[in-house]
Amino acid sequence: MFTIVHTDDCLENAKAISSAIGESVLIPVSKALSDPSVLGEFDNLGLVFRNDGPSLPVSMQDFIRDVLSSYDLSGLQYMFSVCESDNGPGHSLKIVEKLCAKVGCAPSLSYVHKSGQSYEEMASLVEKGSIVLAKGSLGTSFYMLTHGIKTRKTR
Repeated sequence: MFTIVHTDDCLENAKAISSAIGESVLIPVSKALSDPSVLGEFDNLGLVFRNDGPSLPVSMQDFIRDVLSSYDLSGLQYMFSVCESDNGPGHSLKIVEKLCAKVGCAPSLSYVHKSGQSYEEMASLVEKGSIVLAKGSLGTSFYMLTHGIKTRKTR
């Protein structure tokens, strides 16, 4: 079973992914931020967010940095991140990978989904346990630095 955390504007996308991959629990990121206990225990995790710009939505950054960091992720079996975008993911999928690395996990699958596209290909990759990393830009670390995206909370 997957726990899928999604931004508020991606509920329908998260439902479609759930339908394609099977049994899943959907949790809005806003709810997980206000009450991290809603995640409960999970072995498989999905992150679904929309990206029309070069970065990762702040709510998803906060979720990874503030909520996931409070969990013991040593038993995490599979994790995917899906960027909903017709214009490409920008730096968002690489930012997910970098933030997750700082809290002790890593997405097995980084996937860009375009509107009108089926989730069957993505579901097939998940079912096989495929590992697909984000195509990256050497400038992601620089982008994060210059745009104030921190990998840790600052006091």
